[in-house]
Amino acid sequence: MSLININNISVGYGEIQVLFDVSLEVREGEILSIVGANGAGKSTLLKTISGLLTPSQGEIVFAGETISRQPADEIVGKGLIHVPEGRRLFSLMTVLENLELGAFSPNARHRFEQNLTEVYALFPRLAERKTQLAGTLSGGEQQMVAIGRGIMAQPKVMMLDEPSLGLAPVLKKDIFAAIRKIAREYGVTIILVEQDLINSMAISDRAYVMEQGQIVLEGSSGDLLNDPHVKAAYLGV
Repeated sequence: MSLININNISVGYGEIQVLFDVSLEVREGEILSIVGANGAGKSTLLKTISGLLTPSQGEIVFAGETISRQPADEIVGKGLIHVPEGRRLFSLMTVLENLELGAFSPNARHRFEQNLTEVYALFPRLAERKTQLAGTLSGGEQQMVAIGRGIMAQPKVMMLDEPSLGLAPVLKKDIFAAIRKIAREYGVTIILVEQDLINSMAISDRAYVMEQGQIVLEGSSGDLLNDPHVKAAYLGV
């Protein structure tokens, strides 16, 4: 079942247009990857869905409701949670304090203890380091906090922007496994923006390929991995 429909949106920063007539569908319960090179418009797309940017044309519909001109805090309250690139933690606050910041909506506060238990079950290292300052954690641990903070917000949809960026291969594996578990066991729909095509496709149901602010390909992850254009442009094959 379709959960999010993005219909012909165009988005820019001032006079610089970044997205051009973009349309896509997100289905309930799936992991959807958005792949493409730097500057393709992937992060801009997530910022638009989360209400940080407003499209100059087109609309975004979530669960039957048009949200493309609603403020970001209202969109968060509906359960669309954005885990941004670069983690964006409060470095002088503890792990637990950063996690607590995710639970500011009424629904999230109501489920605080349950969600915290789920975060610690998913990332046991965070339970061990809950009193440690976030800025003293490794890059992988900081990414765990960023994802955990998203879980604390009681998401229906979690949008993750480059969660594996800068991580060692073994930590990348852990992060992708956690994302898959969030979708499959917690029932959260995932929109995953990644440059790591192999790992993102391995856990995704479907994917869209973006180039220069437009969708150029879409399909199942398996089909796109075998697409000649994808192989040549992103896998060097």
